[in-house]
Amino acid sequence: MARSLQPKGEVLFQGVTVNEFAVGASFAAYKEQGMEAAVLRATAGADYTDERLAEMVQSAADAGLRVGFYHYLNAEDEAEARAQAQFFARTISGYDYALRPAMLFETLNGLSIESANRIALAFLAAVESTAGVAPVVYTDAQSANLLWNRSIAERYPLWVIDESDAALPQAGNSPWKGWVGWQYRTDAEDPSCPCAGVPVSRFTSGMLKAEIVLPAPPEEDAGEEAPSKLICVNVAYGDTLSGIARLFRTSVDSIVKLNAIENPDRIFPGQRLYLRVDPSVPYACCDSYTVRKGDTLSGVAARFDLNWRRIASINQISNPDLIFPGQVLKLGLCDSTLQ
Repeated sequence: MARSLQPKGEVLFQGVTVNEFAVGASFAAYKEQGMEAAVLRATAGADYTDERLAEMVQSAADAGLRVGFYHYLNAEDEAEARAQAQFFARTISGYDYALRPAMLFETLNGLSIESANRIALAFLAAVESTAGVAPVVYTDAQSANLLWNRSIAERYPLWVIDESDAALPQAGNSPWKGWVGWQYRTDAEDPSCPCAGVPVSRFTSGMLKAEIVLPAPPEEDAGEEAPSKLICVNVAYGDTLSGIARLFRTSVDSIVKLNAIENPDRIFPGQRLYLRVDPSVPYACCDSYTVRKGDTLSGVAARFDLNWRRIASINQISNPDLIFPGQVLKLGLCDSTLQ
């Protein structure tokens, strides 16, 4: 017998999911039918905002519904995902909303499972840091069971789409232990109802917006260095060092040192940056460095606060004076949880 995915907490209310194409949707009618929430598509891609967003927000609020938002993600790399996350977070920041923001990433455009998870995690982490709210993953049951990995499931709640006739969504091999939202039906076409064809979900209290406590930026003159991990991010169009530092709760000085940046005002899209961040930041540890022209083993070691002998040993370098541009060095920073 297939394992059912249980709700995380008591199911408290139901809600509808609406985008600009639901022209006939009537939030007042859904309120009369017992709905208490409306999750609206706010944005899609890097620059598209639903044309009727402001109108729908006002209509849902006038009907007395809790409002939430989701973003249609179509990024092809992590930098693009972060840019879309910031666009989404900026857009919804202009409205009052009661539900966690949601990510819908259903068209992978040939991406591998590993790439899709990295991109999704980059988006989710950026929304969490920018909006101050841990978002939910809005996904179908098959993807919940087969696509998304444990790193995502352990940090971000699940809003699952399963409109089968089952009493509960089917868990399969899902890394999630439960759901905070379950889209279990789409209203049948009914000429008497102006809201036909709109998906309906059940929600637990876990779907309600919850402010998170973010780690404070490190003090520049702190006496004892706080535990941290090294991550790698790619610069997105419009990024600045101060913005990246604020997003990942680190400092500009730390980024400049780690990346040997001569001019902090000049970074470019696609540039790879190393960041030392709080261990709770949901990015994978980064463990390699590509040698650039002019690098020395001792210089690389100094940038990452490592002993050059350790790098030489890990990479089986017999002559520490001989490294060359393009050579990939393992740093040994991901061998333990904290560095």
